[in-house]
Amino acid sequence: MLPPEPATSVAAVAVSATGLTILGISTGLQPDILLAGFAGGLWALTYQPPAPLFRRAAATAGSAVVAGYLSPIAVAILRGALPGDLSREIAQTAFGLLIGLISQRVIGPAVLRIADRKAREYDDGN
Repeated sequence: MLPPEPATSVAAVAVSATGLTILGISTGLQPDILLAGFAGGLWALTYQPPAPLFRRAAATAGSAVVAGYLSPIAVAILRGALPGDLSREIAQTAFGLLIGLISQRVIGPAVLRIADRKAREYDDGN
């Protein structure tokens, strides 16, 4: 049996105009926002004590994914507060950088506190 032709083999990760595709699943994440979130995650590492390589890589990758999902939502919510001449794409990239910066130290712990409070409320009700 011959190996498949390079043109017919499936790529694990692909980037297109519609976003990032991983293992054939379209995530809807835009590469420019992911890159901005990654840069924000790297920036956040400068404020933290030294960590092992795997932890730094996981933190920056997590920052990128959080920014990829939350930046479009943040821009949609704050659309009325943004200057009229500021395009959505520029705003999403800027928010991606900021969300990547605060995702590990602010957003993550806040989500965990909310989940803990909801779990306690549920336990008290049962």
